[in-house]
Amino acid sequence: MTHSRFILLAAIGLAAQPFLAITQVDSAAAVLKNVSEYAGRRCNTPPRGSGIIIGYYSGTTDNPIISFGGDEAPVTAVRCFTSMQECQGWLYTMRSKYNDGPSVLIRCERR
Repeated sequence: MTHSRFILLAAIGLAAQPFLAITQVDSAAAVLKNVSEYAGRRCNTPPRGSGIIIGYYSGTTDNPIISFGGDEAPVTAVRCFTSMQECQGWLYTMRSKYNDGPSVLIRCERR
C-alpha cells in the first residue's frame, strides 16, 4: 500500500513538472530587457501613498572619458515610473551597463 502511494505521488510530480517549469519561466520573463537608461522621468521623492514607483541606482563606471582617466567614476540615478515592470527593466539595463557600487541603492519601491 505504501509503495503504491509513493509511485502515485511520483507520477503526479512528473506530470506536473512541465507546468511548474512554465510558471518559473514566466516570472523570469517579467523583467523588460529593452528599457533605456533614460526611461522614466526625473523626480523628487514622492510622498508615501502616491502610488508612484521610484527606482534607485548607485554604481560606478570605468569609462575613461567619464572618469577622466581615473579608476572609476560614480553613477547615481533616481527615476520615477508608472509600472514596476518598467522600473525593474530599467534596473536591469543599469546593472548591465554599469558596475554595482557598494551601496544598497539598487531597488524599485512603490511610494
